[in-house]
Amino acid sequence: MYARPTANGKTSTLGVSGMLWRDALIMYDRSTGSLWSQVSGEAVAGPMKGKKLEEIPSELTTWGEWKRRHPDTLVLAKPALSGSPYEDYSADPERIGVRGSMNPDLRLPGKMLVVGIEANGRFGAAPISELEKHGVVNAEALGMPLVLSVTGTFDRRSGKRVLTFEQVDATRMRDRESGSIWTTETGEATDGPLRGARLGRVSAKVVYWGVWARFHPRSEVIR
Repeated sequence: MYARPTANGKTSTLGVSGMLWRDALIMYDRSTGSLWSQVSGEAVAGPMKGKKLEEIPSELTTWGEWKRRHPDTLVLAKPALSGSPYEDYSADPERIGVRGSMNPDLRLPGKMLVVGIEANGRFGAAPISELEKHGVVNAEALGMPLVLSVTGTFDRRSGKRVLTFEQVDATRMRDRESGSIWTTETGEATDGPLRGARLGRVSAKVVYWGVWARFHPRSEVIR
């Protein structure tokens, strides 16, 4: 999710260009006609080429869980559809991007959903299936200690300490060093000795491995 770009002092709106770049959707802004990558948030052609959109943290969760935590949430209502034009694409494990494209990195299946991570100018990917299985994963990756979950990815350092986390429930984790409880949504300690502390958020997005690997061919695979 990104904040919309500004051109000539006005916030632009974006649309789907109908084109792909590195097998991923390309947007265009209606102010300048520049083309923007959905994966990197970067303008790849047009007057805004080289500019990057501001990334807004988001998470993959159920409506019921989100509404429980945020009962006043506004909902984007869209017209009901009889089906999805992408059903065949989603169901075919071998089809990546346009027809004829191949998985560029066989370390993972091309249609496997991963959390793509960026930090310190480095890139990594963690399979969603493993995060769902373990709840939270402590890792040393991208040159830093990380804690990963489906709802958020954070730097495990708090002050001078590197914390180790374990899952409490779908949206909470506990650090073994102090016993404090943290939310996996914001990385904030909500109870215990470290209450009020906040972990540094790391840029993360859900994407197919075959697409992520095409953008970032030297990505670490985080298990």
